[in-house]
Amino acid sequence: MSLPGISRLRQCSVKCLLLPLALLLLVAAIRTPLLGIPFERDEGEYAYIGWRLDYHELPYRDWIDQKPPAIFWVYWAALRLPLDPIHAVHLMGLLFSMGTALALFFLARHFTRPLWAALASALTALLSADPLAQGTAANTELFMLLPLVLSQWIFCYAISSGSGAVPMLLAGALTGLAVAFKQVAGLNVLLLLGLIFWVHRQKPWQGLRAAGWLLAGTCLVWGLVAACFLIHRALRDLVYNVFTHNLEYVGALSWAGRWQHAKDTLAVLARTEVMVWVFALIGLVQLFVNRRQAGDPSPQPSPLMKGRGRSLPPFVFATGWLLSSLLGVAASGYFFAHYFQQTIPPLCLAAALGAESVGNIRWWKPVPAWVRGSSLGLALAVLPVITLAPFAVSTPAQAAARIYPGEPFAHMPELGRRLAEVTAPAERVFVFGAEPELFFYARRVSASRYIFLFPLYGPYRDARQMQSAAAEEVERNRPATAVFMPNRLFLLPGSEQFFTRWAFSYLRSNFRADSLLTVDSNGAIQLLTAPEGQQPSLPKGQQMMASLLIRKREN
Repeated sequence: MSLPGISRLRQCSVKCLLLPLALLLLVAAIRTPLLGIPFERDEGEYAYIGWRLDYHELPYRDWIDQKPPAIFWVYWAALRLPLDPIHAVHLMGLLFSMGTALALFFLARHFTRPLWAALASALTALLSADPLAQGTAANTELFMLLPLVLSQWIFCYAISSGSGAVPMLLAGALTGLAVAFKQVAGLNVLLLLGLIFWVHRQKPWQGLRAAGWLLAGTCLVWGLVAACFLIHRALRDLVYNVFTHNLEYVGALSWAGRWQHAKDTLAVLARTEVMVWVFALIGLVQLFVNRRQAGDPSPQPSPLMKGRGRSLPPFVFATGWLLSSLLGVAASGYFFAHYFQQTIPPLCLAAALGAESVGNIRWWKPVPAWVRGSSLGLALAVLPVITLAPFAVSTPAQAAARIYPGEPFAHMPELGRRLAEVTAPAERVFVFGAEPELFFYARRVSASRYIFLFPLYGPYRDARQMQSAAAEEVERNRPATAVFMPNRLFLLPGSEQFFTRWAFSYLRSNFRADSLLTVDSNGAIQLLTAPEGQQPSLPKGQQMMASLLIRKREN
């Protein structure tokens, strides 16, 4: 090899090392200021069940939840770190985000040059932390993305290299792991199967063999999960809560309601993502224009097209991944902002390819490449940076109040401390509400398996039966304290209200108020505690958000 050739190889090696390192530092810089934001209610349920795993208790059997089990194991691991729980959990989320950024960088290298691959990864790091999309929370979507993107990367390697069973088995196992964080990741199985049969459409038997290995990997992961719960006599509980009950949940909304939820959420996300959407559309259109007939080389300088294996057109892959992700977001019909985390990696990949195509426009070629690249990167990053900047200098409580307006998450640690003060460690607590983080902050056990009450309310056939069983369970466990904090979603038209009527009567007869969580006309929230033995009073001009109750003394 000539000396200039050796020099270019060294420069490429340095670049390929420095770019991933820069991406890791970027993720750390984005997420470190956000580590102390208090838990929201989903994080509270994961933290509570993660804590109770140390007591040989299981989700679904001992505590009702609808999420697959991997999230609880990750929280259990995070809570063992030598940090306060909030920082520990969010640090775990930071580490997963680093892995996702790296995985997307190497996946994007199948389709484009290192700098544009780095842009896709950097955009993913920014958008996945977007407070408007609740990206600051350590939610299931954040953890799901790492195995999901890794599965795509391994799959592309298997296709491009013509490798045999092992990469396909691994891609399937990673998809199975993603499903163990959130059910909708299962759409990735359908996507990869479709891509397999596209690639092997001339030789379907090869496609069947590859598909078999992919499915074997997915089944292997879920076989282990099923075996774990079967051993602990909780397999039926797992199947009902994670799958059966969720099918009813998915069918609960009307089409009009789904459309309204989608419009509301997209209006919020557009404030940060609109330029990414524009460039993603440009990228997909350009890929479509440049597509070639099956088996022809792609015009893209892509290692994916130059291996010993089959040809997988970039347009087919990028469009299929984005559409399957959008289907995952839409599955429930609620279109919560954090659901859109699933679309971020394919969206950012398409946007980076769009930026590359814009940078290659003929009339712009006289401009130095670094100026073109920097300008396009800035155009894509400016809105996410503007969104994130205020949160980087806010206190955790201020950030929580801005991310979740009208929600009391910033004050739940304080209420949790008061709950711990008025109860003994062995005493149980009943929360009529949807704030399981209270149990975790106080380190007190729930008087009911329903650590939040959403599963009791809704158009479920067995709602009355579940509510009656939950009421009996609370009475049997005789909680020493209670928190009255009803959620407006409990009172939707048509929902069963037996448990509501029972709770009002039970709390009124057996408890007295100890503390009040109030909000004034300016939205300021405070916890009011009366002197011992006295009832707290609600100040004029304030409304009650929650009431902490203690059991009345028996005569």
